[in-house]
Amino acid sequence: MSCNSVTLTNIAARCDKSVGGIKRILVGLREQLVNVFTNDKGEVINLMFNGTLKEWKFRKNTGSFTSTANIDPTIDSAYFTTECAIQFSRAGAQKRLDIQSVINAGGVFIIIEDMYGEYLLLGKDRDVVITSATMQSGTSSTDLSGFNLTFTDTSLELPHFINKLYVDVNALIG
Repeated sequence: MSCNSVTLTNIAARCDKSVGGIKRILVGLREQLVNVFTNDKGEVINLMFNGTLKEWKFRKNTGSFTSTANIDPTIDSAYFTTECAIQFSRAGAQKRLDIQSVINAGGVFIIIEDMYGEYLLLGKDRDVVITSATMQSGTSSTDLSGFNLTFTDTSLELPHFINKLYVDVNALIG
């Protein structure tokens, strides 16, 4: 870490609201992601992808992500773990099949759309995998009947934002 040249900049205070959560995720096979190009801000400006993305939608307030830095200064090591947790209501055969297909694929990449319409790429460096999947149905009328999934990405950097001026994410959906 000390071998890199770093320039620090200011971060301005924000007074606007900060509502978390994600709207949807887009899932693609990692083996079909040929290359990712970023600009000097680390934004994705080009995705070379030989496939189509699958759009997974879910109810509001049932999707989130968390990125955690894992740093060990004694061995000069740093990496980031990002977990994306989503919940699908109403368990069904097609959802089960779609989830099982991603588990069987072994490695995917995902694009997260947050509540502000910003896109983040997970899987730039390594495969994203489903590390937890539960199918459940409770007895109370407020219990979930559906699926809970956790996608996990281990990367050298925090997730990259996708610059919408250069990459039309919706054009990749098929």
